[in-house]
Order: sequence, then structure tokens, then C-alpha cells
Amino acid sequence: MGRIKSFVAIGLLVVTGVWGSWAWGLFRSEPTAADSPTAPPEIGRMVRLAGGPFRMGNDLANDPAERPAHEVFLSPLLIDEHEVTNRQFAQFVAQTGMHTTAQQRGWSYVFDRNEQEWVRCDGADWRHPGGPDTSLDGRDDSPVVHVSWYDATAYARWSGKQLPTEAQWEYAARSGLRDANFPWGREERIDGRYQANYRQHGKDPWADGFEGLAPVKSYPASRFALYDMSGNVWEWCADRYGEDYYGTGPREDPAGPDEGPLRVIRGGSWLSPENYCLGHHVSTRGKRPAEETSQHVGFRCVRSAER
Repeated sequence: MGRIKSFVAIGLLVVTGVWGSWAWGLFRSEPTAADSPTAPPEIGRMVRLAGGPFRMGNDLANDPAERPAHEVFLSPLLIDEHEVTNRQFAQFVAQTGMHTTAQQRGWSYVFDRNEQEWVRCDGADWRHPGGPDTSLDGRDDSPVVHVSWYDATAYARWSGKQLPTEAQWEYAARSGLRDANFPWGREERIDGRYQANYRQHGKDPWADGFEGLAPVKSYPASRFALYDMSGNVWEWCADRYGEDYYGTGPREDPAGPDEGPLRVIRGGSWLSPENYCLGHHVSTRGKRPAEETSQHVGFRCVRSAER
């Protein structure tokens, strides 16, 4: 298997942002739960968000792609309360006969913990997340991984939903908090406890309680009643990536540039380090080729909601 140095792979998956200020309060009303009429409850559980104005981006970030911070107005939306799980994806596959990008190609990227490198692993796919000798036993409630943007889009269409735009994703992740680093506020921990699944620095890199993927809803919900908007897996967004889009895009329901070879990923993963490449921050923008699959990229879905 060909190897890719982890610092290169992780560097491509995340962009650095160093910032912080204090939590400001909630926009509009608290969300209420809703179900998609086109999917079973275990697939359709969603949260209604009121939409409206919010401040997107981070003027203090090192990455220029996060600047300028700007006001965006969003229409109301419904969003999955957690990342799509193996159980949910299996139902999609059973009904459609879908063969994912990794299955068709015959390989996907897996993180080699001994070598601390990403490797191209033959036989790795959503059913075999750690390689051909692994399975989904005990992992029904973990986020599905080794899915490309195309796979995620196919699932979203099947379920009567869409992938979130980057703006919808950040609005949901911010939980109505102005200038907060995380969905729960500014500070990394609450009462000494980590609030999400990502990699810690120091002697215990898994101090949050998980050495790899965590089952969804393993950590407290955000103020918008959403889970895992920070960490666990990077999440595909609908948008093409545009480095200067924040300065040129529309301010109402922005949907990303019309052209560009890469798609946006958001939220960081179980491998995102807390002290650099701050993927688990709500403003951090990631980008990947739409056909790429790996052990730490998944997705959740949205659909529109009436005002």
C-alpha cells in the first residue's frame, strides 16, 4: 500500500484558525424536532432551525479563506440531529443496491496508527472501515465513513433531503452563539470534560474518551439540539470550495461558487488535533476532491422548511 505522510494528509484536510471571543446569546427561537415525511423515523429525525441573520467566518483566523466575517441571512431549514450512521446508510444500500465510490474503486484511505500515516488500503470501504479484515460489528450507531461526496449526495436524494450548504452547516454549528469557537461556546472543556471527539495534545491523545469514531450522540447536544457538529467525522457540504467566496458571494442563502474542483468539508474529525489545524472549530473550512473517501469523512443532511 502506498503511504501518504500524515502531516501532509491532515494539512490538506484542515486549515488553521486561531481565534476566540465570548459567547453572545441565541438568535431567534429554540429549535423544535421534526421528522421527514419521506423516510422512517430512524433516518428522518431532524431539528427545525428558524434561520435568519448570523455572522459567518472569523476575522481573527490565520486562514484567509475564513475572512472576512460577514452577515448572512438564511431561510428556515431542517437538519439531521446527528451524522448519518452505518445503520441508516445500510438501509439506503439495501433499498437501492448502491455500490459506493470506494467499493467500485477497491480501496480507500485508512489511518495507520503505528506509523501515524494515512495509507491507501485495498478493501477498505463503508462496510470495512479499518480495512478488509474489519466489519461493522458493534458500529451500527457510528457515523458512516469511506463515502465520497457523490455517495453522500445519493443518500440525501434517496431520503428526500440535500447536503447542507456551507452557510447552513455553520449556522447550525454555531448554535446561535456569536463569536464562539465551538457549538457549546468559547472554552474547549466544560467542568474539565471534553465536549466532542477529536485528538488531544500531550500524553493522552484520546482524553475525550474515544480512540477512533464515537457512536453518535456520545456527547451532549448543542443549544440547537444537534450532536457532533464538532469532531467525530468531517462532513460533506453541497458547495464547491472557493477560497475568496466570503468576500464575493451573496449574503442571502449562499450556495457556493459555480465552479471549482473541490467540495467543502466541515467540522473536523476524531483525528483533528486540538492545538493546530483546528478542524473542530465552527469557522474552519476544509476541502477535498468529491471522489475522495477516507476513514474520517461522513455527512448529515438538510431540507428546507417553511417560515
